[in-house]
Amino acid sequence: MTERRLYSVIINGDTYISESDAYQFRVVFDIDINPGETLAFGDFRIYNLAKASTVDAGSSIEFRAGYTNQVDSIFKGYITNTFRERDGASTVQRFLCKSGDPVHDRGSLNSSYSQGVQLLDVLKDIAQQWPRQLDIDETQFSGITLTSGYMVDGDIPQELNQLAQAYDFDWLQDRGRLVITKRTAARTTPSTEISQFTGMVGVPEVTRGPNGLGVYVINRLNPYFRINGRINIKSEFQSFNAGNLFVVGLAGDARATGEYNIFALRHRGDSHGNLWVTEIDGLRANSAQPMISTGALVWGQRVSQEFRVRVREIAGNLNIDASWLMAVMGFETGYLFNSSVKNPGSSATGLIQFVSSTAKSLGTSTTALARMTPVQQLDYVEKYFNQYKGRINNIGDCYMAVFWPAGIGKPDAYVIATSPSSVYNANAGLDVNRDGTITRGEAVSRVNDSYRRGQQYAK
Repeated sequence: MTERRLYSVIINGDTYISESDAYQFRVVFDIDINPGETLAFGDFRIYNLAKASTVDAGSSIEFRAGYTNQVDSIFKGYITNTFRERDGASTVQRFLCKSGDPVHDRGSLNSSYSQGVQLLDVLKDIAQQWPRQLDIDETQFSGITLTSGYMVDGDIPQELNQLAQAYDFDWLQDRGRLVITKRTAARTTPSTEISQFTGMVGVPEVTRGPNGLGVYVINRLNPYFRINGRINIKSEFQSFNAGNLFVVGLAGDARATGEYNIFALRHRGDSHGNLWVTEIDGLRANSAQPMISTGALVWGQRVSQEFRVRVREIAGNLNIDASWLMAVMGFETGYLFNSSVKNPGSSATGLIQFVSSTAKSLGTSTTALARMTPVQQLDYVEKYFNQYKGRINNIGDCYMAVFWPAGIGKPDAYVIATSPSSVYNANAGLDVNRDGTITRGEAVSRVNDSYRRGQQYAK
């Protein structure tokens, strides 16, 4: 029997588009499930629906997809925005969605726990009171005792954030459940094989950062992958993320083959095109190496001792290499490390070229930033990078955080812009091979060059 790609859409508990082997409306979807965001996000485009088929913002939505005899929910949440667009001769109904539900997203709780309570028991109670069904690998949390007890009083997501920071775990609302996991600790959840015989697309890409040995792999769409699951990759070949390996050596077994914890998932598809895949970021359990930057900083001779001390402090707080920050700021300022340097073609100003909207979101302005000393401006560099804490695994991610945040964690082949477009035109110099596209690898090559050049000024 030939396997067919299938999908269905459920709105407010009722079937909106039914699962069928016959002709269906064209749907294009992009679902991002990343514990660093605490919510999953979905972007759905449905083509040529009747005008009467309107859906209000706030409506619940479930999207199911897969293949014949292998269909399950890959997104469950609610619609935050809906609008109609044009794509050539077609009309497109677009739904922007996030997981959870608008009524209970910000649940509150008032509970106190006695001395010696187990962290696992606190997490179970929080999930029950929210209420959310809890997905947790209990072996990762056994023996963690809160010796002084604990008190929860207020917003549940905020309390989970505080506990996650204190006890080094990730949490996420996914498909109506509260998922709590440790990204690098060993897991006991079932492992799913990924190989050329099970739908692997291309070859896996190996990377390494502060969280350990990582892998990025694409598989045909599988709705049964879960953010707290494991994969077992079997591949004779692999590629390597050049934006990472230039500055971080790979010790030991650096092959892609082996078991990994699933760290992030992305489901993408086009029911009338070739795309129908699941992209997976994985981390090998217990492979993390300490990220301690005590050596000389690249470009260190160009800045003051006070500046170097502050950069190391920021890097320590972010758990990244301080020289990554120096390489990025060197490139962004033309290697001047001047807090008032300005891009003549935009409002971009300072050490990481803050634009006006970014400066405003940080509680300041580009004018005020330009009047600061470089050391003073580093406070805003840290404030900016804090939003990406835990997601920066290599020098490429560090640069993407400044240049193109959507590129964090993406492979070198990830396309940032194509010609003609305003983004491409403004950054055409990054198109190294002049093929009309700017990839992450091409963009990162410039900051790699900054790192190389900065070594002769290390201090």
